[in-house]
Amino acid sequence: MFGYLQVNRDELKIKDYRLYKSVYCGLCKQMGKDYGIGARMTLSYDCTVLALLYMSLNSESCTVVRKRCIVNPLKKCEFCNCEGEALRFAGAVSVIMSYNKIEDTIKDSKAWKKLAARAVKMFFGRNYRKAARAYPKAAALTERMMRKQTAAENDRSDIDTAAEPTAGLISELCTMLYPKGYNTHVAGIFGYYVGRWIYLMDAADDLEKDIKSGAFNPFKAHYNGNMNETMRYCNEVLNMTAAQITMAYDLLDVGSYKSILDNIIYDGIPERQRNCLFDKHNKRTAEARENGSI
Repeated sequence: MFGYLQVNRDELKIKDYRLYKSVYCGLCKQMGKDYGIGARMTLSYDCTVLALLYMSLNSESCTVVRKRCIVNPLKKCEFCNCEGEALRFAGAVSVIMSYNKIEDTIKDSKAWKKLAARAVKMFFGRNYRKAARAYPKAAALTERMMRKQTAAENDRSDIDTAAEPTAGLISELCTMLYPKGYNTHVAGIFGYYVGRWIYLMDAADDLEKDIKSGAFNPFKAHYNGNMNETMRYCNEVLNMTAAQITMAYDLLDVGSYKSILDNIIYDGIPERQRNCLFDKHNKRTAEARENGSI
């Protein structure tokens, strides 16, 4: 996934941040256990949120233990040990989505980048097949989403059409988080707007690069030569989507880990939006002025 769903650390209590990090590290450990050390490279903040939401909706407990970090053995980390499905499900989704992203890179890239992606695909092939066997519905949904996404981008679709495949995928994945027998309608709506926000956030973040490269971006049609104005338009679109996320989230039966999830939805999303659309853009503009390129 894209890594845009993050906590706002400044607004989070220390104990909650430590718990959040333990889930992140616990997911990393679980992915290594299930798919090998290479799978850890696909770890993302978005899948950490998926694990937290799964744990919260299913009342799964988390036992925190302190062990040495696999990536950096010189330091010790706190790991969340979860007896339920949350970490396994989130890890499998991460592997499945990363593999499909590699296939997309192979289709869209040229020369050495295509060769590199093919090599990575061979390395991840076994992991993908294992994850797909464990969660076949998630694998089928992701494959269908990637086909729709490719078609939408090839057709140079508008904002709503381009965001639909990712929104639909996250919607379906969120309905899978609830125990059987529960009303999953609200979870589906929540996931839909989260997926839409993630896709459009990535598009807005990549807009300047895509304008230069000529790659598809649904916001390019609204670029009039003034990047500041275009970023304000992107911000308005994303604000409307974020408002829908908040309304759906307020209806979810969130139990444990609520303070962390609240922080991500109410504080993390606005912070990431501001950072990607304005702070990073202003920094790049200032650097360009210093270098004399504008």
